Amino acid sequence: MKRLLLVSALAIGTLVRTATAQIVPVSPSDVLVNFDNLPPVMGDITTAVPFTNDVADLGVQFSGFGQNGGFLFDLQSPNTPGISDPNTLVFASFFSMANGGIPQTPETLTFYPPITSFQFDATTLGIDCAGTAVVTVQGFDASSNPVGSSTTTLPVEGITIITPFTGPATTVLITSSHRCGTSGLFAGVEIFTMDNLGFSIVGTGDPSGCAQSAIDAAGKKAKALAGCYAKAVQKGVPVDDNCITKAQNAFNTGFAKAGDKGDCLVGGRHMDNLDPNTFEAAVDTMIANTLQIITGGQPGPNICFGKKMGSVGKKAQAVAKCWSKAAKAGLATSDTCGTKAASSFNGALKACGTPDQLNPIETQIDFFAQTLSRAFTVPTTSTTTTTTTTSTSTTSPPLGTHLSFTTTPGSDCQQPSEFDPTVGLGPFSGELTDGTMPILQLGLGCLYIGGGSSNEPPSLIPENATSIFNSPDGTTLVASLGTSRADCTTGPQPTQHCVNNPQVACTSDADCAGALGACAFDPTCFFGPPVPVNGFPSTCVVNSFATDGSGTIDVSTGESSVSINLASRVFLTLGHPTACPQCLGGTCSYGDQAGLPCTTNNVNQTSLDCMPGSGSFVATLPVDLTPLSTGTATQTAADGLFCPSQVNPGAFGQATAQTISQTGSPSGDGSDGLPHPATLVSIFCIPPTGSLSVDTIADLPGPGSISLPGNAQFTVVP
Repeated sequence: MKRLLLVSALAIGTLVRTATAQIVPVSPSDVLVNFDNLPPVMGDITTAVPFTNDVADLGVQFSGFGQNGGFLFDLQSPNTPGISDPNTLVFASFFSMANGGIPQTPETLTFYPPITSFQFDATTLGIDCAGTAVVTVQGFDASSNPVGSSTTTLPVEGITIITPFTGPATTVLITSSHRCGTSGLFAGVEIFTMDNLGFSIVGTGDPSGCAQSAIDAAGKKAKALAGCYAKAVQKGVPVDDNCITKAQNAFNTGFAKAGDKGDCLVGGRHMDNLDPNTFEAAVDTMIANTLQIITGGQPGPNICFGKKMGSVGKKAQAVAKCWSKAAKAGLATSDTCGTKAASSFNGALKACGTPDQLNPIETQIDFFAQTLSRAFTVPTTSTTTTTTTTSTSTTSPPLGTHLSFTTTPGSDCQQPSEFDPTVGLGPFSGELTDGTMPILQLGLGCLYIGGGSSNEPPSLIPENATSIFNSPDGTTLVASLGTSRADCTTGPQPTQHCVNNPQVACTSDADCAGALGACAFDPTCFFGPPVPVNGFPSTCVVNSFATDGSGTIDVSTGESSVSINLASRVFLTLGHPTACPQCLGGTCSYGDQAGLPCTTNNVNQTSLDCMPGSGSFVATLPVDLTPLSTGTATQTAADGLFCPSQVNPGAFGQATAQTISQTGSPSGDGSDGLPHPATLVSIFCIPPTGSLSVDTIADLPGPGSISLPGNAQFTVVP
């Protein structure tokens, strides 16, 4: 299969190494990866998925963290320095991909064989990031020891980032500052491209006369076959079949002699498991590609056509000889050898084209020789990865005496532009005032967030979400295991995993690429289903209990107050049709459980069965709702700064707000064991997420406020 991929890579034809648009060209002996040997990737970017193993036969594999990673796209930017059409690797953290991940770093490149230097062209797509877009490259050897690094600020015109290594690197980690500018739409966004990757591979360390002879045989056939076509196009006549047959016979003889050496590195000691026709076809494909580039399909006669094809054959043999010498010694190929071959090629064709005009032909030959050398010197490896996941199942004991609270629909959560009872459908549970006059009514069943510059509209709290508290004495409320994770109120498990890559156990955020709150305790209980926050950028918030819930109740009046500390996990879901995955037709619309069965019972159509993609995780925020009560909640700040470190005065987009008030309502006498309507309210503070775009739009840190209409039911179990 690997040998078939050799032909497939070459069969893309003129796409390979033709429109390189390199800023600093790679060395002739380096491997060049510009993704243009793959079909152009166009269409809706939200259908993109992370790029992984499609150029593995060139010696490099790509992987993001969790579901994240760069994606390939045809930017249709001909002649743009640093971008090689049709395909470019793009990082743009302002939307979610089809798998739920975000196209952002860190990006890990794994090399086999190891490499001694690495370079790539990087651009910001012409966006002036004002010196804030910074890319770091780190190399590590097979034992994870660092072997070199570089840090580069990306200019608007693009740049080639070159990182030499002090020892063989098997892994290269790419990270960035995740910023582009100090203000505006891209201020908290990572946006840059990678293209024209070049790397020097180490020698195999295994001298092989077999590999030397096989590469030489292919180089000789390339020269002979190119000569056949050179004569034909120079005279404008059909190619001589006898000439082609002679080239084929010579290759077969040379290939057989190579196997007789007995020290082959692939396909067995005598290459018995390799099909010579596969490699011969690779030679034929390279010649066909270069012929098409040179003639454009015209038959001739043309003297320059003939000279170019003749030089193609000479350079193909010369470059193949560079790689065959390296294979014989088990060493890396020589830069001097490759440069000499390139100089000879350009010198012989001064009258038929400039170096820039000849570059597409020359790089086609280089690609052929490098791919061929890898096919004969690098044994195929296979890696099996076993992924384990941690799941927690809790068997709930029979419920004793307990209080349950189930949310019911409230208002439509429309945002009035000013205090006006006729705006919005209501009902309302609270208001903002400027110290004397009301300026905004707060809808019942809505979540409000942010300071005076917040542009986040209020979010609708899902109905039919239940929380259960045990009551050992009819007055005290304590955490309960409830009936399931959806209604229990206990704190998390003692185990920790990365929210952005749940298969990875962790002890700190550093184990999870450093994302804020990414290393989190595995939740036992959730405070309702995911809550959509429909701003720009849209986010989805998953609330779980960070500690055991507790509280008090007066059963005779229905007055209650509970302490709830949440771990609120924020996921950036910009680019999806809804802020949170939905349960549609019994299956999840997107996210980690896309297409899997689910159930939902709220107008948002969200479900704990349908979590956002772990790769879109932004931060875990500690949110303390204490007290969440049936009483009245009021918070006043004469300077408009309601929370520690709040930057902009005001609340919920109202810069003049000085008072936030919410009014709850008790359920009344609950001794009959029946459900009674009640409203719980809370005013609290929300810390920053660490995502500049989210924090800027929502104006965080800042205040938050919530009102929960629902039915409270106190059940006595003898």
